[in-house]
Amino acid sequence: MTSTVTTVRKRRAYAPRVSAEQRRTQLLDAALRLVVTRGHRAVTMEAVAERAGVTKPVVYGMYANRAELLAALLAREQEQALAQVLDILPADLDHRPPPELGEALARFLDRFLPLVRAAPDRWHCILMQVPGVPAEFHAARDAARAVVLARAQHLAAGLLPELDPEIVGHTLVTLAEMAARLVLTDPERYYPDRFTSVVRALATS
Repeated sequence: MTSTVTTVRKRRAYAPRVSAEQRRTQLLDAALRLVVTRGHRAVTMEAVAERAGVTKPVVYGMYANRAELLAALLAREQEQALAQVLDILPADLDHRPPPELGEALARFLDRFLPLVRAAPDRWHCILMQVPGVPAEFHAARDAARAVVLARAQHLAAGLLPELDPEIVGHTLVTLAEMAARLVLTDPERYYPDRFTSVVRALATS
């Protein structure tokens, strides 16, 4: 009796076709997750492909090399983070009676900390220590922080003209960063309402 053995070769899995913009988002999201969980040096073309569930040629089809991919990731995260902060931090006081400084800070945290919780990888990358981050990342982060600080100082000058706006601005930005880091490290324990309730209580005491 002759038995016929049929060998069925598994077809290689290919990434589903998506638009170029969707593919870039997918790859940058994968790279961001690698930065947060394994450090900057872990971001290789092969690691990004594996994380995104695609082949290396797919990654190379979007980015020429690792440096280009990381530059795109840095630009995206800094741009979106800065846009989020500036959107909730007014450029100037309007004609309505300005709130007390404590209430203004509480309103900012009411909107800022949920953004941190909604995009923890982005804010972890910006606010926490990430192994292997190159100098250009620190430079971009410092530049973005300087923009936020300048706006905070400008608002402080309008809310509390009798105080040193530079010191007030630094204090407010540092407090917001501290609150965000706690939200990132232990979101179940440090939820936004804990911060805003304390700020409002201190402002009215």
